[in-house]
Amino acid sequence: MKEKKLVSMATFRLYSLDERNSKGSLCSLFHFDVDDNIWQKVRSMWSYIYDNYYKEYDWFHIGGDDLFLLVENLRLYLESEEIRTAANGGIYLPFGNETKQTPLFLGRRFRYLGHDDEIFNSGGSGYTMNKAALKLLVTEGFPNYFPHAHTFSEDTMVAKIFKKFRVFPYDTKDEDGGERYMPFMPGHHWGYRLPKDPSKDWYAKYSIDIKEGPEHCSPRSLAFHYVKDTSMKRLFALSYGLCSDKYMQK
Repeated sequence: MKEKKLVSMATFRLYSLDERNSKGSLCSLFHFDVDDNIWQKVRSMWSYIYDNYYKEYDWFHIGGDDLFLLVENLRLYLESEEIRTAANGGIYLPFGNETKQTPLFLGRRFRYLGHDDEIFNSGGSGYTMNKAALKLLVTEGFPNYFPHAHTFSEDTMVAKIFKKFRVFPYDTKDEDGGERYMPFMPGHHWGYRLPKDPSKDWYAKYSIDIKEGPEHCSPRSLAFHYVKDTSMKRLFALSYGLCSDKYMQK
């Protein structure tokens, strides 16, 4: 089977990761730090990635510096029979000699303001696309749709462009309905309960058929958002079994 490679991009950084190890090189992407115009920053980033890394890698993931990404789980998901088949048109597994690929846009699906016809992948936990999706976005989407828009909501803008080409956010739940891309810290999802009136809670309104408590997160979740400072180190230690027994008892 052909070796697969993965690019992961933070807000201003590019991490290149291959299948043989989880270490990556760092490439800084500079842009004016204007929070209310993230859309133009992300357009520049994706264009840079396409110009410089498209031929070298097969999957591309974007996320901020407060994103905890379990690269092994992401790689396992992308190499699954489900995703390989979906990228091959959803009919059968690829043989390896295909010349065309179905664009895939993976992430945590949200309904914008609760509208079922406005589904997008949340930028908080990051989103992932294959080569076909990246090429479509940069070469056909960016030049023709919203090139001069000024907005912080880059994730909804990317979804709007893909929708023009009938490419929709892929349902990334596992076989038991657990989510893989998490917009908050693990503890938040563990304790979250759906309100009686979902319209009064933005997370309930935006989410799509979520479960509660431990079943909300897939055992092989791959991304958590709002992980900062010491929480990043602690989550890394817990995820990779690096905590001593004495530390775990505290």
